Amino acid sequence: MVRPSNACGAKRLRGRLQKNLGVVLVVLLAVAGVFAVRSFRTTTTEIDAAVAVDRLEQDLDGLEQGGSSPPSTGDSQPDVDTKDTTEGSGGEPAADEDDLIERSDDSAEPAEAEPSESKVKETSVLSQLPDVGVYPIAVTGGEQLDLATGAAREYPAEGFVTVAPSACGVEIRTDFVLERWQSLEWCETGSGLELGQEQIFHQFFGLDDLLVRTCTDSRLSADVTSWNCQSSDSVAERAVTTTLTVADVVGQERLVLVFATTLVAGDHPDNVETIELWVDIETGLPVRETRMYDFTLETPLGDAGYTEAYEWSMLSLVPID
Repeated sequence: MVRPSNACGAKRLRGRLQKNLGVVLVVLLAVAGVFAVRSFRTTTTEIDAAVAVDRLEQDLDGLEQGGSSPPSTGDSQPDVDTKDTTEGSGGEPAADEDDLIERSDDSAEPAEAEPSESKVKETSVLSQLPDVGVYPIAVTGGEQLDLATGAAREYPAEGFVTVAPSACGVEIRTDFVLERWQSLEWCETGSGLELGQEQIFHQFFGLDDLLVRTCTDSRLSADVTSWNCQSSDSVAERAVTTTLTVADVVGQERLVLVFATTLVAGDHPDNVETIELWVDIETGLPVRETRMYDFTLETPLGDAGYTEAYEWSMLSLVPID
């Protein structure tokens, strides 16, 4: 009778050990999960003006040390303040007084105005590169990724647009947060300005994602109908319409060219993208942008939904010192 008793006791002991081992494994997995979440969490890191200015100064120093000089986009120091940005600067009026229309700062629609025929002809093609510098912008909006546990971030109320020299003209970079920025290259050609390289950067779960496309036959002109940007694994074909109008820019009535785009062909047939970009005619500076993404992204874990909607507007036509 002793042997059966010992057998039963050993069986009960093994059961308790298995149960305890299971608890330990669950605890270990939970701890590992916590560390994994902490390691791959989605952060939102604000960028201050000093960081943006330092980055630009480093870029300019690199150009000087490399023996190349920046393109003729104005001095890197903020001497653009010497420009008269009021009506009538440059020897020509920004628009006839009868054409000027007041519009609220929070309006998303272009003001209805009718610039003179001579002014339309003069501004049919953008030719003025914006001055190099860091410009403050007011921002609203954010982005969201529906993957795994999901990730979302709201953009801070202030961001920065940096105009830096590039090989063909200037690179115009918009910084929302450290984890989200994008840039467009504006290149000088014999027939005006064209888009060059397009970069879009995101960081989710601690992982960087940088998309780089090269744009061709994508003019910055009033009669443009399409922008085409692509790389070996990504494409964005956009239909473009333009409006030449007078708008309130930083409290001034300015003549602007508005580019409105819709995505015709992208990386997924269900992708939706709209962009509205406002460019000041006199300075060549982008002064406002709205953008909306509703994308389906292919990932190793399956399709993921990505949405973004934002609007930014320029707070000053003069770069930060």
